[in-house]
Amino acid sequence: MQKDIIVIGAGPAALSFVRSMRNSHLQITVLEQAPENAIAEPEYDGRDIALTHASRELLRDLDVWQQFDPQEIYPISKACVVDGDSPYSLDFDSQQKSYDALGFIISNHIIRQTLYEATKTQTNLSIAYNSNVSEIAKIDEGYKVSLADGQSFETKLLVAADSRFSKTRSQAGISADINDFARTAIVARMQHQASNQHTAFECFQYGHTLAVLPLGEKQSSVVVTANTDKANQLLKLGDEAFIEFVQHNLKHRLGDMTFSSKRFNYPLVGVHARQFIKPHFALIGDAAVGMHPVTAHGFNLGLSSAYLFARQIINALDNDQDYTTEKVLKGYQNRHMMETRIMYYGTNGVVKLFTDEHLPAKLARKAVLRLSNLLPPIKWAIEKKLTDVKHGSPF
Repeated sequence: MQKDIIVIGAGPAALSFVRSMRNSHLQITVLEQAPENAIAEPEYDGRDIALTHASRELLRDLDVWQQFDPQEIYPISKACVVDGDSPYSLDFDSQQKSYDALGFIISNHIIRQTLYEATKTQTNLSIAYNSNVSEIAKIDEGYKVSLADGQSFETKLLVAADSRFSKTRSQAGISADINDFARTAIVARMQHQASNQHTAFECFQYGHTLAVLPLGEKQSSVVVTANTDKANQLLKLGDEAFIEFVQHNLKHRLGDMTFSSKRFNYPLVGVHARQFIKPHFALIGDAAVGMHPVTAHGFNLGLSSAYLFARQIINALDNDQDYTTEKVLKGYQNRHMMETRIMYYGTNGVVKLFTDEHLPAKLARKAVLRLSNLLPPIKWAIEKKLTDVKHGSPF
């Protein structure tokens, strides 16, 4: 059975790509191993996503942002980064700027559900759920995709969007730089007495990191990141002991706290594919680049990759050109590779510096925070990354 485009995976990057192609005549088939209800009605998974201004504009262009309940969009007005007990901090305040917020927090399950609702009625889309891909094989003008149930499809363009642990990427013969940080993130929503002032807070303590993302004034998403052995110990704590641990590390700045969700945990693994394309094949989303969450850019890069690749295809179609040519594929790879290499390896460098417990590293990170706050160009570059609607996106 011949398909114009086959996408493996139905996560946010995949559905953003599909949505970007909504006005195209190309027929797209998405192969998803999960059942439909897992995509149509995803459960809350603890992941609250910080979106940049560029991502907001991208989702607006896809007519998705407009479908979010405004009560589920949480603006970040301020951000503060501190190192242990150091008196120096790196501070950002949107109220002193021309933009309305540094970024916007929306729950991962709401983004996924809204993208599903937006794409499910597309006339050029079919989604095959419960589809386990057993093998992909290169053919003359595309790929043959075989499923575990015996079905097979052929396509001129195969797109892998099946997570940072992509089996499709491996089967296509694309290697990746993989960094197992041996750390685990514990996440939960928590209510608190004092206002968070819509401030995102990140504290690099010795032995662990604590991040707070504002969900309104009296609720926050709390993320504790630690070496996996220590994280396992924290997961064994009862609710009251864990709450006391969080309150102590926040120096009780948010007052008494209680859980408003259960705790979730995720091992941290970074992935960057060494190439994003092969003839008639492309990687998008986490299959291309899976970031450490410390800079909160992984999800944004995934959305950008999907939209950027779709624009390359649409531009080719608008000029009556073949959408699978080397020019189209390389156009996508060159732009996305340039952006992500800097972000991926730069982020890994930050993680290494701020999780190193040796004295030289401790002194260095205190100096980095102090100098960053005193040197306007550094702060400007960071703010621009968050708030520029064009930076790092295909607009």
